[in-house]
Amino acid sequence: MLKHKYSTTWLFLFIMITLFAWACSQWEKTEESAEQSPKETRIEGTKSNLLTLDEAGPIQMGFWVPNRVWATAKFLVPLRNGIAAKKEAGRLTPMLPEIHEFKAWVTTHSVYRMWVSAMIDQSNAFVRTLHDSTREEIRDKDGDVLWIDGYDSFFEILNEIVTTSPSFNNTEMVGTPMNGLLAISMATEAGLALFHDTTFNLQFKKVLNAWNSYLKRSDSLDKLDIHNPEKEGSWISRAARKAGVWEQMEYDSTKQGYGYDSWNSFFIRKFVPGARPFLGDANFNINIGCETTPWQYQNNVALETDFWVKDVNYSLLDLFGGQTQWAKLFEGGQIYQGFLSATRYHRWNAPLDGTIVRSWVQPGTYFAQRPGQGEDKGTWEGTESQPYLGHVASRATFIFKHKLCGYVALICIGMVEVSTCVIEPSFIVDEGSKPASITRGTEIGHFEFGGSTHMMVFQRDRVHLEDWAVNAVQHQKDHNPTPLGSIIATALVTADKE
Repeated sequence: MLKHKYSTTWLFLFIMITLFAWACSQWEKTEESAEQSPKETRIEGTKSNLLTLDEAGPIQMGFWVPNRVWATAKFLVPLRNGIAAKKEAGRLTPMLPEIHEFKAWVTTHSVYRMWVSAMIDQSNAFVRTLHDSTREEIRDKDGDVLWIDGYDSFFEILNEIVTTSPSFNNTEMVGTPMNGLLAISMATEAGLALFHDTTFNLQFKKVLNAWNSYLKRSDSLDKLDIHNPEKEGSWISRAARKAGVWEQMEYDSTKQGYGYDSWNSFFIRKFVPGARPFLGDANFNINIGCETTPWQYQNNVALETDFWVKDVNYSLLDLFGGQTQWAKLFEGGQIYQGFLSATRYHRWNAPLDGTIVRSWVQPGTYFAQRPGQGEDKGTWEGTESQPYLGHVASRATFIFKHKLCGYVALICIGMVEVSTCVIEPSFIVDEGSKPASITRGTEIGHFEFGGSTHMMVFQRDRVHLEDWAVNAVQHQKDHNPTPLGSIIATALVTADKE
């Protein structure tokens, strides 16, 4: 009986030990699996065949932001580290009243505090899924892989940006430092909700206005210092000249600031007289209204589509801010879209001889991008959101009438911090007002600070577009933009057609 008792005990112990060992092995496998692939690793590694700065040279003309997170990090990380060093030394830039008020507003509105906090957390979670070499670019001095170091840091970086003038640099973030901060954040679920929210955009606009005010002051010219042309971030450096910043532009190299009274006046600098003649015959031709690198073309454009869906690019009703009477004019027509780099010309010129029958500034978003932007490899940032921004971003719209080419629209779209679209007062034509006569080449408005995008819209069966416009996608990586004044369209008819 005693022997049987010991046998039962040993059998029980054996079973328990076996079960424990099996459970441990399963737990280890689960941990190992989770550790190896909690989420598929993003492809933005430095060895992939996607867009790189090395491929592009100093400036990638056809892309708004880099197609690789590591390239964006080359801009953000030094900025973040510089702020950390200032903070440690007790030299952090005092917070502007506008930033203080913005932070207080977010903090005292729980939904927005939740979204900002979630956006930061989701940004940091995203960059932790990247390739090892990319994470090395992003690590802070403590070894943590972070995009933004917490809630307070977000506002500190914003304050640093809006109290300094944009630097020239050899990254896609040239001239648009706030986009460098938000390139990842605005693509997160929380960021998408935040930057599509009208109330939040109205508050954020106050921050952008504060920066714009600074950039219109003389002390914003610190990076156009003729006594130190090669200082860090200089717009009059050899590198800036090589990038085409001053090519055929007006300036006086003997004067401080190259003759400009603020960074903003430098940014909207003009070409020297005669540098951009308008080509062709004004009776038959339409010219390009902005100096842009081709981005995209579409024919037979729909009046209304789900423009936010992948591969559905344009919806006329939304491009024209819901104004059906103008949108219907272009149903079935053609759209050309081009990109403006921050290093180039940012004024708008009338593309034809005729009249402006309507013009207005459409309020919109600033850092919104197409939902689902990160669904494709290498497209996490807003590179492919340019068509989408034409429907939601702040933009200036002109509708012209030409005697042979019919109605032609020019839509100048602010992108991210490029939130200010200025129409010359004499060319603002309200609904029901008398059309304004216009001669091609006449300046009709401009962007303020930063790179942007624009569209030209043509009626169905009225014009033939040039090959470079129809095949815009093939020209996205052109080193130089299409010159202002180039012919983009030619009339298909030789007599008046209403």
